Amino acid sequence: MIRLGVLVSLLAAACSPAAPTAEIPLWVIGTTPIVTIGANEADPGHELSRVSGALKVSGGFLVANSGSCELRLFDSTGHFINSYGRKGQGPGDFGAVITPFPAPGDSILVFDVENMRWTVHDATGRYTRVVAGGADAFPKPAWLYRGMIIERPSPGPIPQWALTALNGLPETPHGTPIRRARLDDAGFLWIGDAGDIRAWTVLADSGVTVGRVVLPKGFELLEAGDDFLVGLERDTVDREIVRVYRLERPRAIQPPAREPMAVLSSDESSAAESMIADFRNLLTAQEIFYSQHATYTSRADSLEFMPESGAEVTILHGDVRHWAGVLYDRKTRTTCGISVGFPAPAGWIDGLPFCAR
Repeated sequence: MIRLGVLVSLLAAACSPAAPTAEIPLWVIGTTPIVTIGANEADPGHELSRVSGALKVSGGFLVANSGSCELRLFDSTGHFINSYGRKGQGPGDFGAVITPFPAPGDSILVFDVENMRWTVHDATGRYTRVVAGGADAFPKPAWLYRGMIIERPSPGPIPQWALTALNGLPETPHGTPIRRARLDDAGFLWIGDAGDIRAWTVLADSGVTVGRVVLPKGFELLEAGDDFLVGLERDTVDREIVRVYRLERPRAIQPPAREPMAVLSSDESSAAESMIADFRNLLTAQEIFYSQHATYTSRADSLEFMPESGAEVTILHGDVRHWAGVLYDRKTRTTCGISVGFPAPAGWIDGLPFCAR
């Protein structure tokens, strides 16, 4: 069970500005990026479109440029080296949305939504093979659990201590944003603040709070490493830019244990079936809103939709390109999600709802 002091601090963090306290050290992020990729017309490969992931790899950075169905390799300074892939269905080809993840042995796993498959690549992005089992060969990297979205640095199980910590978090009040959680490369568990999308509380073994992180404004986190952050920003003319910032953690903090592991499973209960049926009406309501306003809404109360299952409705985001929504039943803890358009949470298939508990 997560400690009482941690619960109090998390509740306070969820209801107040993201200012660090004397008891919780702030993990410092550099004020200027150490690497910038994108919006550089003098360097080929920097014209980015629909970036759906970026990773630090041996000697540089790998960017998933879904607009051109490519993995693009850059050196440690951000200079373009090579690209791999093209739109198609053959070996080494990609569909419309691709997401890379680190895998053992310096290899890379890539989830291809359109082709419904996982592929293995070397550290440079070069294609190696298709993983047997299709889209279900690995669990979704962005998973739903008890009204939360959990992101993992790679597909697979999560440490049991992290699951115990998530189970011990207090229930969020009705009407508050859905809670976000993610594991970083070092194994720490980050819990997002309900009132500030930039702020995170960091937990280690036994749910002990070990830090606070406040991301740069407009920075969408893609990877949290030992001493760096990789993320996506946009400039004043909406060009996509991948930036890397230095991250300073207190030296005395030891990485959490990675064993034993716990597997998050899907939910096929009657509650899940009822909530999936609700998504048909939610899809229709969003399309009606789009026809009237030329954009999807990010506010559930803007839609003429009331779930018959009695679940709570949260629209994660909505704009001219995409939207994603979550239904949550507090009685059964069943959580279901759906995403339409680009971008989508990692591993979610366009228009296909799924449930977990």
